[in-house]
Amino acid sequence: MHNPYAKQQKSNTKEALVLEYAPIVKHIANRLAARLPVGIDRDDLIQAGMMGLLEAADKFDASKGFLFKTFAELRVRGAMLDDLRAKDWIPRSVREAAHRLETAYGKLRNQGNFNPTDKALAQELDINPKQLPGFLEKAKPIPLLSIEGIGHKAGGDEGEMDFTETLSKPEDKDPFTELLGGEAQELLAEAIEKLPEKEKMVLALYYNEDLNLKEIGAVLDLTESRVSQLRTKAIAMLRSYLKEFIES
Repeated sequence: MHNPYAKQQKSNTKEALVLEYAPIVKHIANRLAARLPVGIDRDDLIQAGMMGLLEAADKFDASKGFLFKTFAELRVRGAMLDDLRAKDWIPRSVREAAHRLETAYGKLRNQGNFNPTDKALAQELDINPKQLPGFLEKAKPIPLLSIEGIGHKAGGDEGEMDFTETLSKPEDKDPFTELLGGEAQELLAEAIEKLPEKEKMVLALYYNEDLNLKEIGAVLDLTESRVSQLRTKAIAMLRSYLKEFIES
């Protein structure tokens, strides 16, 4: 028998979820804004995140075995990243520096040098070694979905979630998110294993333990700026490796 109150009950449940989890939107916006260049409007991130939360509440299916909190956090973050990508906020100078860095790592790897020294990297970039820290700061990695989303597992004991389900626009993928799945996880794991130990540790603490650069510096007894450089180098190495695979 048709329940005339079913639709209203569903609406009430959705509203309750949005009210309960609205604070996570601000929290995620604050953490994301801290990793982005100055000038990014945090309020815009919050607005996009709220749209992601509304969509999460509307599309959440408890029968899949995932916690709503997990689903909502990923949807909110995905909506914020989609908003940033749509606005094409990345300065051209950053894009160019990141591209040069990835290309340099690709050339060095083809020469058999998987873990180049700063001197070798600077030489390949055709800059003075003293200029490398400034160059790495300019090429600071952009925290979009290209690396962070690949092979993402969510929910712990609740199982593995297909990261494409967390994007506000799953059909709008960049070449890296096309690698999602078992093959991508194996490829990314292989690339990470080839990273120098410090770069590998920085990524683990940053993405797995969710520590900020200052906290990682305290753990590894490094300055915050050095941790930032190591993260930039690690991300560039991984992107270069994945891009080479995609385009081969």
